[in-house]
Amino acid sequence: MMWRDIEEAARRLMDLFPLKAAAGVCLLSLEQHALMFLAFSLLVAMDCLSRWLAISAGMLKEKSGEIPPLLLSLLSIPEARRKGLISSKVMKEAGLSKLFLYNICVIAAGLGDYLLLSAGSPSGLSAIAVSYLSSAEALSVTENLSEAGVKSMAGLLELFRRKES
Repeated sequence: MMWRDIEEAARRLMDLFPLKAAAGVCLLSLEQHALMFLAFSLLVAMDCLSRWLAISAGMLKEKSGEIPPLLLSLLSIPEARRKGLISSKVMKEAGLSKLFLYNICVIAAGLGDYLLLSAGSPSGLSAIAVSYLSSAEALSVTENLSEAGVKSMAGLLELFRRKES
């Protein structure tokens, strides 16, 4: 019985093998793009989490009058959600639209790079787009953490702002 299952699985694997092999090659060529999408996704998720921390810290500061520790802000996120200060729907829509726009920008820059290289000119649009978008997200995370009361972010925030201008 087991050998029949193995034979059946091997037969199904060989069905349309050229198509499957071509799809595999295409997917391998997209590896870098998939990793970039993952990195952008992580940046957007970090931005979302740091925003939640800032909102939660603001709620706690309003209650006690003192800047709360970061761990307490993290643990108070569910309370801020219950109070309606944090809306998953709004954050999800903003995050997804940001990811969509980031990827559109990087694809457009990649197409521009292709055209420039085809014309024999130096390119670098993709690097500029990725650098700008990722640094904007890093700045946003730093601003959110600073707003959440993390004092050590002030120096980094100043550095980012200096580099940005």
